[in-house]
Amino acid sequence: MSEARAFFQAYGDAFTQGPAAIAAFYGEPCITARAGSIRLNATRRDAEAFFASVDRAYRERGFRKCEMLSFIEQSVGRNSAIATVHWAYQDANGKTLWESTFTYNLYRFDGTWRILLLTMHDHAA
Repeated sequence: MSEARAFFQAYGDAFTQGPAAIAAFYGEPCITARAGSIRLNATRRDAEAFFASVDRAYRERGFRKCEMLSFIEQSVGRNSAIATVHWAYQDANGKTLWESTFTYNLYRFDGTWRILLLTMHDHAA
């Protein structure tokens, strides 16, 4: 398993642990672009606040865990990479509730990957 793939396995697991665990995977600052909205998270606290709202919305839809359905990575230098991940969001019984695809720009800080930009693939309704 590649280092980036292992990073995203752990990132997916963080969604079961709450907003602080999710935000720990992001650089400061970072940008999220999803559902027609672009947000700059200048600090870890900003990222945690953003992911608190995401966590709440996901849990209201019955989310309990996610599964990585596909993973594509591309190195763009020694300290950066791009990854596209297709996720299945599941209930406690493993039933898929919805799926989403995101592209992530990663940068290595002090030997650790961090997400700098998350872009959700918005699809036509």
